[in-house]
Amino acid sequence: MADGTVMVPVGRHKLAATVIGAGSPAVVIEPSFGGCAADWQEIAAVLAEDTTVVTYDRAPYGASSAARDKRTPHDIATDLDRLLRELQVTGPVVIVGHSAGGLYGRAYAAEHLDRVAGMVLVESSHEGQRPVLDRLRPRGVRLRGALTIPEIIRETLESRRGGDRRSIIREWRTFRRATAGRPVLPPGGLGARPLVVLTCAQGNTAVPEPVYRAWYALHRELAGLSSNSRHVVSASPDHYLNFGDPELVITAVRDVVRAARSGGPLAEPVAASDAE
Repeated sequence: MADGTVMVPVGRHKLAATVIGAGSPAVVIEPSFGGCAADWQEIAAVLAEDTTVVTYDRAPYGASSAARDKRTPHDIATDLDRLLRELQVTGPVVIVGHSAGGLYGRAYAAEHLDRVAGMVLVESSHEGQRPVLDRLRPRGVRLRGALTIPEIIRETLESRRGGDRRSIIREWRTFRRATAGRPVLPPGGLGARPLVVLTCAQGNTAVPEPVYRAWYALHRELAGLSSNSRHVVSASPDHYLNFGDPELVITAVRDVVRAARSGGPLAEPVAASDAE
């Protein structure tokens, strides 16, 4: 575990978490499916120069315990709420959600909107993505997707980021259902809270152009969650923008924190690659 990491009892789980920096609103980072806090350590250290930053490992990743629930977005949002209370992070928070973590972050906002000061969605999953994207994917890609569970079974403990196979498979199956369902937040659900949606650049050879265009459109839709939002396209085609374009992620989070503190609109511009 990283220095300063504590094990926090949260319902049926024990979660590894780190709190660094000082100030409000606190930035809370929700990693991707299969991701962990270590993936965000460098970004968190930079953000902690400006405010409090909370990183944690969802069950079952990193040093956290195995998952004892169904791993629904509601379950994960409940864990996060309990974690923040145990860490005595009781003020407003800015949720930074990457990939599946974006869906989980929106679930937290849906249930604890009074705690949310703003949000940054980094290459975020969308609740309606499966019916939109699956029909556009090449047959070979769809077949490989069907082999995800056998691949999880074959993975080493290290490549599973410390997670047990049963918990990860449960999360994968639940995530698949959650991305073929209804939005956890309605359009405009964040009100005027500052929101930045980050999308990778086109150029990944594994992503056909029609799939990218649909992904971009889904992200434009997510930007409609707030009247105070911006949709920004990175110069990097990497889904993991925390590695491919960390400066953009840092700039977006800082801009949302500033807007949340001032109660005003997002500053212009968020980045040179602003999609608007």
